[in-house]
Amino acid sequence: MKNPFIVGEKVYLRAVEMEDAQLLLHCNNQPEVRETFFIAFPSNTNRQELDIKNLYDRQDYIPFVICEKETGRDIGITAFHRVDLVSRAAVYSIRIADEKDWGKGFGGEVTRLMVAYGFEQLNLNRIQLVVSTENERGYRAYIKAGFIQEGLLRKAMYHYDHYSDFYIMSILREEYYKKKKSS
Repeated sequence: MKNPFIVGEKVYLRAVEMEDAQLLLHCNNQPEVRETFFIAFPSNTNRQELDIKNLYDRQDYIPFVICEKETGRDIGITAFHRVDLVSRAAVYSIRIADEKDWGKGFGGEVTRLMVAYGFEQLNLNRIQLVVSTENERGYRAYIKAGFIQEGLLRKAMYHYDHYSDFYIMSILREEYYKKKKSS
């Protein structure tokens, strides 16, 4: 394992390094991946390297590279965005870079690891996300990890000749510890 920060059964999470620019580029340009994030504009290596260079100057963004534990292969990125240490809240995201790695349980495990990190180490009170109502796989994974659907953002983004709705989901600290205690 290369610089593991959080270790699970199938995956481990590590800090983003400059050589990860190609992985980030793949996540931002790969049609199947970027479509779940509604990314409309292309990126390039220079942009990704610049983002990585300035990454750790920010206090509101905590990204990780997702690595397959068995092989050490980089398979995606996950992060907390808009980290607010006063309100003790953050927004969660995950991207598995290749479709061949979807449906293997990596995303669910990463989500559980990040939720545990958010509550147990960062002392967050709320972790939230938005997911397209069209992303059924993602929605099910978030429910399984303990997230609760709070609301609906109606016609929130334009995509492929129609407007898409998004679920607003969150998990609270008390819900996490209640679920953990009953497990």
